[in-house]
Amino acid sequence: MDRIRAAAWKLRLFIALTKPRQLALLMLTMYGAYFAAGGSTSLESLALLTVMGFSSIGGVTALNMYFDADIDSIMRRTRRRPLPSGKLSPGEALAGSLVLIAVGAVTAYMINIYVLASVLAGLFFDIVAYTQLTKRFTPLSIVSGSIAGSMPALGGWAAGAGSLSLGGVLLALVVFLWQPIHVWFLAYYFRSDYEAARIPVLPTLEPRQLAALTSVTTLAMPLAVWVFALAYGYGYLSAIISTLLAAAAIVKIMEFSESGDRKKAISIFKFASPIIAVVFVMIPLERVATAAILLS
Repeated sequence: MDRIRAAAWKLRLFIALTKPRQLALLMLTMYGAYFAAGGSTSLESLALLTVMGFSSIGGVTALNMYFDADIDSIMRRTRRRPLPSGKLSPGEALAGSLVLIAVGAVTAYMINIYVLASVLAGLFFDIVAYTQLTKRFTPLSIVSGSIAGSMPALGGWAAGAGSLSLGGVLLALVVFLWQPIHVWFLAYYFRSDYEAARIPVLPTLEPRQLAALTSVTTLAMPLAVWVFALAYGYGYLSAIISTLLAAAAIVKIMEFSESGDRKKAISIFKFASPIIAVVFVMIPLERVATAAILLS
């Protein structure tokens, strides 16, 4: 019984390495893109997609935390995580993450080669380009990190459509353009942690510079949704709502630029998640509604 409890405890600790909230959000983009592309609703297809998404996204995230354990041990926000706290050993984290990544790659290949390509691209841009080559050296790490974060959407579309096409690229672009507002304002709120760990992030700039750059990416995000809607004939409601939400975000960003208030920064971070959720929930629903209207 004690061994079972110990194993269950280790499993819970390892699941924490996958960052469940982030995992859920990225899987939402994967499911949304899958259904937007007209993916099958069969139990077998959805089960395979779910295993692939959880394993590949969770495994890469856990591997990232394995490499960043030294940074996490310095930051007050992260020092209680399983690795820096010593509750989980590096060997356990590495083994578990590699197993998950392997399962993700195998199940991705079972879906199609394009999904496998998106999984491998996510692994490369997250672990190699972001974690190893840029995160500790330049604020431009946001580029490789954002590419990695957009791969679940691209893979979801490839799984549903059976190919890599314009729709998948546009939905991946939506996620890519959304990530600065999500990442940078959280980093600004905790910027003393990043300074202590000597991690160069853009929020070390002045608030007005940060506001200007995030305003550009935030305004560009709904433009990608509009292009998608024009190309595929559905997604207009999502484009309208995301435009309104982006405009509301810009108002918040401009208020932040005047004060540099940390509370406003965290408020913007929290406001960002509904924007991406709207896009990846509404577009699949609009596709179904559009198909039903055409058939009636």
